[in-house]
Amino acid sequence: MKKIIVACNSGLGTSLMIRLNVEALLKEWGLKAWVEHTDISSIDTFDADLIIGSSYIIESLQLAKDVEKIGVDDITDRHHLKTKLLESETVRQWLAG
Repeated sequence: MKKIIVACNSGLGTSLMIRLNVEALLKEWGLKAWVEHTDISSIDTFDADLIIGSSYIIESLQLAKDVEKIGVDDITDRHHLKTKLLESETVRQWLAG
């Protein structure tokens, strides 16, 4: 199963908002994925295919594993998130089937 982690400082508001929009877009595209939101200190506990968060969070991440990361500049703009996801190599592969 495809796995997406959405992260923010505390793992509450920002990441939940992004997660809900990610889940809506995945449904719109007919993709099934396990999506979880968490705080940045817990990211390494998940085996994710994709990590999403606000740009300043993503830029600060130093992860050992090679996982694609997407930073969003406007966490409330669903169109911006959609654009960023469609630019993602991982998501394009998923959409290609």
